[in-house]
Amino acid sequence: MTKLSLSFYIITIVWCLVVVPFTVFFYEGSDEDDGDQKSTPSAFAYALKWLTPILIFTAAVIFALYWFLGYADIAATRIEGTLTPGTDTSLRASLAYCDTTLNTLGTMTQCISQTGTIHVSVSPIVYIVAIVSFVGWVLFSIFGGVGLIALPVDWISQFLHRPKIIKANEYAETKKEIGRNAQLLMEAGKTLNEELKGATRSGLSGRRWRRMKNRENEFRKDVVILEFHYRRLEDSYRNQGGNFILQLGLFIGGILGAILSVVWFIHIILYLIPWALHVNPYSPFLNTFLTDVNGVPFLGTVFYALFSFYLLACVLKGNSSLGMRVFFLPIHPLQIGETLMNALVFNTGVVLICSMSVAQFCTLAFAKYAKYTSNQSIFGVQMQNLRGIQYGYDAFIFLLLGFSFLTGAYSLYKPHNKRRENQMNFHY
Repeated sequence: MTKLSLSFYIITIVWCLVVVPFTVFFYEGSDEDDGDQKSTPSAFAYALKWLTPILIFTAAVIFALYWFLGYADIAATRIEGTLTPGTDTSLRASLAYCDTTLNTLGTMTQCISQTGTIHVSVSPIVYIVAIVSFVGWVLFSIFGGVGLIALPVDWISQFLHRPKIIKANEYAETKKEIGRNAQLLMEAGKTLNEELKGATRSGLSGRRWRRMKNRENEFRKDVVILEFHYRRLEDSYRNQGGNFILQLGLFIGGILGAILSVVWFIHIILYLIPWALHVNPYSPFLNTFLTDVNGVPFLGTVFYALFSFYLLACVLKGNSSLGMRVFFLPIHPLQIGETLMNALVFNTGVVLICSMSVAQFCTLAFAKYAKYTSNQSIFGVQMQNLRGIQYGYDAFIFLLLGFSFLTGAYSLYKPHNKRRENQMNFHY
């Protein structure tokens, strides 16, 4: 089963490092409409141009890390002594025997117990999975922390501020305003496109190029905001406020999401934070719950999957929320029937690279429930004790909680009607 799990993770890594980046670059190359470009005559060549150095650099970094740090430092207890008859051969019984049994002289025990560290060389496959999972932890702790708050808050807010039925005159006035903003964005887009073409021809780089790309990201976000307001206007007038059943489902999903987020925060505080501080957990909490409900066939597995997939949903929500609010992050919105291929592929890559970190996070969070599993062997023993990065996992727990706290504070500081995506306030 361990080999099967590793095979699944290797396939995931191939998708993350090869298939997804190649597809993103391919569609970016397809969008190039500058006829003067001769170095990348096709989208395929454009993708290879960018993917090849990335793969070489990634392979070099992983090889160097594995060469110097490819070991797991596992704490162990060594017991030496004479064989004696008995029925209990557990470690606890052996240690108790060493502490209480004396030899005939009464001055020393019949066995010796020593604590130490075993240095085990891990396989290259396990180390590659560990490094990619570690990068996924960075994204998961940021996006997941944001999403644990943003997902339920935004879903409930969307129901409370759902489109209301409007009259024809209000519809006409709002449509004119949207038309004026659309014209403004079209002119700004033409100007920005010409500037980008000129910068590409002149080989612009450095800080000026980054500023221009940031302007492009901001422009794309403004376009998404304007499209959102247009769809909302159409729902308010032509669709009589939109589909109430779907809106109610969003509200119910927000309530369930709030419950799941609260449960996750409680479990992190009671179980994972003490684990990160290397002390005994205050309570097994969800481990006990999953063990109890597992009396019904597959019910424990269903709840395990529910908590895991909810974290992946929070990652996607955190990605979109930060992309809309942080100026240097590109946005890749997911809209039913309107999602661009590069946005779909990008979000697929985010889910894939974070899926391994979510799997490791759940393996640690449900260690008592999922003990003796292949994931416990991979994530809980080998990767958890890898030299040089073992303490990073402890820090990621606090990083996730920190981003959740900041997101909650931001939600209180900027309520629904004051957020950028809910205003048509474009400066061009």
